[in-house]
Amino acid sequence: MNTKKIEEMIRIYPEKDKLPCPVAHFIAASLKVDPEAVGDVATVLNVKLYQCQLGLFGYGRKGISAYKILGRPVEVSDSVLEKIKAAATDGTISCRQLWDIADETGVLRPEAGNAADSLGLKINPCQLGAFKGK
Repeated sequence: MNTKKIEEMIRIYPEKDKLPCPVAHFIAASLKVDPEAVGDVATVLNVKLYQCQLGLFGYGRKGISAYKILGRPVEVSDSVLEKIKAAATDGTISCRQLWDIADETGVLRPEAGNAADSLGLKINPCQLGAFKGK
């Protein structure tokens, strides 16, 4: 896939130098490319991703508690918690795995993110390539 089309779609988003996670995923789906390709082009363009669908980042100014929406009280069933624990490896679970668990169980994606966070799990890798090298 030519990165030029990804770049064009990122640049038409009305917020300069910012792109919400859902829009990045929409671009990937529209162009039938891996979401990480969109994240890579955004990085090259110095476009910041925000409003992570799992609640990890992008909900206010960095460094203040409202920056992420993890850590908020959320109730999920024990079966959802067990699915998350079973999917984790070495204290880590991927964004994709949490999306799949949320879709399968009917919980919201931020609830799945909060549940993983409450279990002390690190959420990585990100489908858009956020947190590379971390």
